[in-house]
Amino acid sequence: MEGAAHSTSKIKNLNIIFNDQQSCKLLLLCIYPTYPQMQPETHTITGFQYRLLELKMLAQMAKIAFATYARKRDAWRALRLQIKTHLEYKRATHMTKAVAIDGQVFIQLTFPRLGTKAMETLVINELTRNIPITNHQRGLNTLIIAITKKCPLQCAHCFEWDNLNQHENLSTEDVLHILHKFQTSGVASIELSGGEPLNRFQDLLQILQESDSEQSDFWLITSGYRLTAERAARLKAAGLVGACISLDHWDPARHDAFRGMSGSFEWAMQAAQNARAAGLAVCFSLTAVREFCNREDLMRYAQLAKEQGVHFIRILEPRSVGHFAGQDVELQAQHIRTLEVFVETLQTQKSYRDYPMVDYYAAHQRQAGCSGAGQRFLYVDTDGDMHACPFCQNKCGNARCEDLETGRQRMLLASGCHVY
Repeated sequence: MEGAAHSTSKIKNLNIIFNDQQSCKLLLLCIYPTYPQMQPETHTITGFQYRLLELKMLAQMAKIAFATYARKRDAWRALRLQIKTHLEYKRATHMTKAVAIDGQVFIQLTFPRLGTKAMETLVINELTRNIPITNHQRGLNTLIIAITKKCPLQCAHCFEWDNLNQHENLSTEDVLHILHKFQTSGVASIELSGGEPLNRFQDLLQILQESDSEQSDFWLITSGYRLTAERAARLKAAGLVGACISLDHWDPARHDAFRGMSGSFEWAMQAAQNARAAGLAVCFSLTAVREFCNREDLMRYAQLAKEQGVHFIRILEPRSVGHFAGQDVELQAQHIRTLEVFVETLQTQKSYRDYPMVDYYAAHQRQAGCSGAGQRFLYVDTDGDMHACPFCQNKCGNARCEDLETGRQRMLLASGCHVY
């Protein structure tokens, strides 16, 4: 038993040090014939192993920088600035752990998998923010695109409320055309949203199969509606990386009431199990309303996520848009502080090392400013119109028929988050 534990430790270290995951697995099979049985499907990377991982990330970043810039001086300058930005981000978000899922390493929900073409895209986009790269147009880190207006739910916070269940304006070809335009300019992660995108399941398969799933990591933003085991497996095979499943309470009745649909809690739980079994990364997305911002509810939510084998928790703050329009829902200082303590606890305390990693973008946004409005991400709605983000909607051009850079420039001039 002691020998097996020692072998498992060596396996984890090798998975971190080697860049090519397939080469790593082949090597491990030579050294440890029982490797497939010994390696856990998911394991958390912390402590010394996490520091090794950071060194690997730095080495990858340096390799990309020196291969991309014509002048070494520019590569050094861009690299130093990027390391400074990363360290600031790390402190703000309490980055102290990562998660390995089926041999793929994730250091953040919003970052692509390490060692992939998608991560290379993100690194190049970030480097060129510091020192422009010749003949390179800076792309996005994340594109959020709503592919359908259809949804069976009546969610209290829905930002697409005014468009819900109206006539569809984006065909599958339209979506593919928009994605191709963004991928041509370089986008590291793409989130397929709605409505409920699983209402267009066959279209989802086509979108994934005909897009470049190596250049960009694809995520599904879903309530879990009809995410069966078969569908999860087919989406994974088509190129999906992860599923972000909306779960707004640990209590089934409270979640169902918020979502306006009896049974929605149970299908979210089943969807998480099916996605995990298919080898997808799994996230629970929480819209943290005021009454939920207390230690008891947050810790019970985290415990449920851990029990379900979820890898990430995404915290969203409510905004007075869509179904919440005209309502006083935005969080106050005491609610924000409670969320910040919760995030720091799960991210840094040893007793919570095996709990899901937490992504709380608004906390970083308050320190560093808005990354939306075409800076690092933007939102394309169900009509193809471009917005700063899902919660700061201000049409700045249509992605189907207009130049993307023109739309981004309009956003930079006209919008950005109304709070930050």
